[in-house]
Amino acid sequence: MLWLLLACTASDTPTDDPIDTTVDTGDSGVVEETVFDEIPDWESFETGVATGLAWADLNQDGFAELVIAYGNDIQKGPLSVYENIGGILDNHTHWESETRAFYGHIDVGDVNGDGWIDVVASRFLGNDGFSEPGGVDVYLNYEGILEPTPSWQSSESFYSFSCALGDVDRDGDLDLAVAVGEPYYNAPSQSHVYINDGSGGFGSIAWSTQNARHSMDVTWADFDGDGWLDLAFANQGAPHDMYKNTEGTLSEEPHWEAPGEASDFEGNTVDWGDVDGDGAIDLVVSDNLQLGGTGVVSLYCSPTFEPCWQSMDTPQYQSAVSLEDFDADGDVDLVAGSWWGAVRVYENEGNALSNEPTWESDTKSVIEAFGWEDIDRSDTTEESITGEGLVQIPQRARVLHVEGGVSAGGWATGPGSVTVTYAKSPRRDLAVSNWDREIGNHIYSQK
Repeated sequence: MLWLLLACTASDTPTDDPIDTTVDTGDSGVVEETVFDEIPDWESFETGVATGLAWADLNQDGFAELVIAYGNDIQKGPLSVYENIGGILDNHTHWESETRAFYGHIDVGDVNGDGWIDVVASRFLGNDGFSEPGGVDVYLNYEGILEPTPSWQSSESFYSFSCALGDVDRDGDLDLAVAVGEPYYNAPSQSHVYINDGSGGFGSIAWSTQNARHSMDVTWADFDGDGWLDLAFANQGAPHDMYKNTEGTLSEEPHWEAPGEASDFEGNTVDWGDVDGDGAIDLVVSDNLQLGGTGVVSLYCSPTFEPCWQSMDTPQYQSAVSLEDFDADGDVDLVAGSWWGAVRVYENEGNALSNEPTWESDTKSVIEAFGWEDIDRSDTTEESITGEGLVQIPQRARVLHVEGGVSAGGWATGPGSVTVTYAKSPRRDLAVSNWDREIGNHIYSQK
């Protein structure tokens, strides 16, 4: 999220031609070293206040499209799709929504059970800006084409910068968590969960946090390993917190709150992964410094989720974070971004992250979100995994098919046995959505 209008640094002028990001793994197929290019290999022709980002194979041709949501709190924009044509990503938008809004972050998943990936988008502000709350929109996918206007919008109005799909009750359809809060001018509020009616509609609010917060991001994960998706929020002016799921019912009060003074927290983005290699899920949160936060990235390690790592480089306007085995060595690294900053990698050096970045991009931008995909599928293989009730998808790979359930956000769920077929790649390209209106969105490919 961004409101202050500071000076921006422009990158090179974008090319009109799509760029093929082919990666060669050699004859053996074994990845010996994985390194990002230090400048983007792809830049979208369109510019704007890009915020939300996700990869999704919308037309089921085997290659994932890049979905971008524009708006933030600056300038209303559309939901846009950049088409992947046989492994080459077009840098001109292929489709735009007719609806223009102050869109924040997005998530993707098959919400109506028809086999096609749909898009859910948070509307941070209403049409009149900060004086009017937004909500959340659902764009259904009709056999490869998203509908021009959302078929479902929340009947309740609230300021929402982020949302996340997840099957809280394991009934085989995707429910919707919404992070609620606008910290510049409006009071804290409660965040919500909507229950899917099975056809892609979510009705009215089914669960809310007991405490009012400025919550800026939300994620589902099985943090306690009991087979049910718990819910975690990144908060501003209050501790980051987590709500336990007990057989389909979320706790009314937080199961966990991050230690520290409330004023230290300025959460922007939250992510999860097993960093310390103990087989349990850890939590990472970026804290911005615009409104008094610490400007660092913090890791909270399971099972107690006490702070176990913090970035030691100069505090920044921290934004996107992503836990990913970027160097394909079998452990989970951290990729982080900031406003007017570089993409930074904190390498996992034996089940512990480096205190300072081990790699940084040469290009700086106003980074909002990250997304991973093997664009041309040159390193991709297909694998399957089966589990009961809840299945964690390795490396949060892109799911190709689910039998017995549904998937989103790195998890597959269903009422019984669930089998997931997914696209696995040791080298995935990194997409970055940029708020800076002087440049487009970026992709860093791996050498």
